[in-house]
Amino acid sequence: MTLSIRALDAAGARDFRSVMRRANAEAGSCLCTAAYVETWKDRTLAAPCRERMFREGVSDGFLLYDGGRAVGWCQAAPRDALVNLVRGRGFPRDAAIWGISCIVLVPEARRRGNSHEFLRLVLQELARRGVARVQVFACRYGPDEDTSAFLELPESLCARAGMTLEQDHPMRPVYGMALAAPP
Repeated sequence: MTLSIRALDAAGARDFRSVMRRANAEAGSCLCTAAYVETWKDRTLAAPCRERMFREGVSDGFLLYDGGRAVGWCQAAPRDALVNLVRGRGFPRDAAIWGISCIVLVPEARRRGNSHEFLRLVLQELARRGVARVQVFACRYGPDEDTSAFLELPESLCARAGMTLEQDHPMRPVYGMALAAPP
């Protein structure tokens, strides 16, 4: 298995749609636009929002490839651009902080440690790009919940990556970490 990531752009739109459709019904209808649309509960807003982002050249994450096949998606963008995630959190605006909110794997890529490797690759790429700090909008899953098809990153993924809890919340805690510049 050879895993690699590519920043999402219009050229990767087909791969993005394929991953979201194959991952699960929620991913296929949300298209990782909940951070941008007026209300995430109105799924009719998702496709036009994502298509506009492709047309305007907005890249808000990374696709995961196993060889040449797209098998995952991770939303990673300047934190303050993820307006619906930041709203009501009391964070001061800070253009230097990036936010990570979703990670999605297709069924055949799950339960192999790929989510951990995917997050590691994303953090490595962000550091290479000069991003100094990330915050992850995680999800607090119950002990009996199956997290294999998650969209939000489970707390365990954040902890294993070495992140610390920065803002507690009953369902959507925020974890963060400083990124070291590559040598």
